Amino acid sequence: MSKIIDHKLENTLISLGLSNKEIQIYVELLQNGEMSAISLSKNIELHRQFVYNALETLKEKALVSQIGAKRSIWRAQNPRKLISLAEEREKKALEASAMLIGLMHQKVGQEFEVTEGNKAFRNRFLENIKETPKKSTILMICGEWERYFEQAGEAVHNEWDRIRIAREINFRLIGPTSLDKTMAKSSTERNLMEYRTMNGLEKNLVNTVISADRVDFEIYGDPHLTFSIKNPAVTESQRIFFEALWLANSKSA
Repeated sequence: MSKIIDHKLENTLISLGLSNKEIQIYVELLQNGEMSAISLSKNIELHRQFVYNALETLKEKALVSQIGAKRSIWRAQNPRKLISLAEEREKKALEASAMLIGLMHQKVGQEFEVTEGNKAFRNRFLENIKETPKKSTILMICGEWERYFEQAGEAVHNEWDRIRIAREINFRLIGPTSLDKTMAKSSTERNLMEYRTMNGLEKNLVNTVISADRVDFEIYGDPHLTFSIKNPAVTESQRIFFEALWLANSKSA
């Protein structure tokens, strides 16, 4: 294999679905430009049939192309093609996970999931809003708003809100009284949003998020942890609890 490619990069490419032979050939083409299968075979000391087989799979992945009148001349495509390859693998993983979840037989009708770390939280945060039914309602009891923005990030928050509004999902929020002005301003700028405040939430490090069929407990610690419970009875009980707090704190925007 080329001396330029290091072990970490090789492992990354393997994780994206490339074989060792495909990596050898792709890197060789990137470094040397257009080459024939015969030249590739000689340069990397790999049997010609293996080279042909690897070139065909690389072509299917849109990482190489055949050029000219002679079908034996090959060219490497832009490495950014790997991004679409990774996206395709993620799509297949999501489809497979959905199918596997459908095969689960849980007697109590409950699913439980733990997400750890800021990156995982951000990914799950966006995935949740995409899975939330259109025109439904999300309820949230929040605490330290600044900690939320530190761990979610403004860009992810804005994308979450964009998806929410596009899907016509209502957002009702109960937060600390210290954020009354901030929430009042936010509710006038953001569609389909209502808020109320209550004392005692200023130091709350746990956001409770109640969706149509799931309750998420987002813990702003180090690392960030999210406990997700998908259980109709638990979800309904948390919804009743939220409504009780909502009625008890009548001040709204």
